[in-house]
Amino acid sequence: MTYFLGLDAGGTSTRAALADDERVLGRAKSGSIKVMRVSAAVAEANLRALLNDVAKSSGVPITEVASTCVGTAGNTISTVTGWIWQTLGPMLRGDLVVCGDVEIALDAAFPGGAGVLVMAGTGSNTLGRTAKGELVTVGGWGPLLADEGSGHWIGLRALRAAIREHDEQGSSKLLTGLAAQWKAETLEQVVEIAHSVPPPDFAALTRAVVEAATDGNGLAQSVLLGGGRALGEDASLALRKVLALEPGAPLRVAFTGSVLENIATVRDAMMAEIEREHPGTQVLPNAVDPTEGALWRARQNLQETP
Repeated sequence: MTYFLGLDAGGTSTRAALADDERVLGRAKSGSIKVMRVSAAVAEANLRALLNDVAKSSGVPITEVASTCVGTAGNTISTVTGWIWQTLGPMLRGDLVVCGDVEIALDAAFPGGAGVLVMAGTGSNTLGRTAKGELVTVGGWGPLLADEGSGHWIGLRALRAAIREHDEQGSSKLLTGLAAQWKAETLEQVVEIAHSVPPPDFAALTRAVVEAATDGNGLAQSVLLGGGRALGEDASLALRKVLALEPGAPLRVAFTGSVLENIATVRDAMMAEIEREHPGTQVLPNAVDPTEGALWRARQNLQETP
């Protein structure tokens, strides 16, 4: 029996799936192993816990895995990928492939085929691919430069809008909810947290934004709609880039990430924007599981190895 391991290493959590040639045998989840988000010591502890848990879940020792694929956020940063090779590599006996987390999500939707994948969780990123394997990217430049429609973007935009509302009206119901999420009792405490070093977790405010929108808060609703439209614009741009390289390529889009999976307002706004720009585009109805794409790549790697 040949065994394969797929890891989806996002900015907030890491998920693993261990499988044979046909089916998943076990799954596990741990904290982040992205060393730009957590310390190397924490990342290694999370990684060891993850491998231990997925081995127990599947009943297969990690040393029996023939091929492993890790899809990671920040895969273009040598600090991130170098740490994975140096730390995970010695724990394995089989092959190791490291690529982007958006790439494995795209493979989960369209294994090796043409299409566009939109990811929106703590951060956001969009990747397109032609049938020949040519890749195009949109966004994914981090919270200071891009990450539109992500949890970070939603939290920060909502906080800015709520502060503005407070300036104009003397109060803001949305600001009250955001402050409670951060356990801040005053506006001064909110401002202090927002400007703290290292930066706070703006994505954690997303829960309060969704709750406010559900209660009918127009400001919160506009932030979520704006995030969805921004993601739809990214997907549409990726589709245009794919079509420029491959006229007649299939118009199909998939999505993944906690924001698009769990917030219908953002997801529906994204789909509406894609339909407006590219009528008739097929958007897969459910979020894809990136670990399935990592497993596909792990299997392909073994098939391609001489």
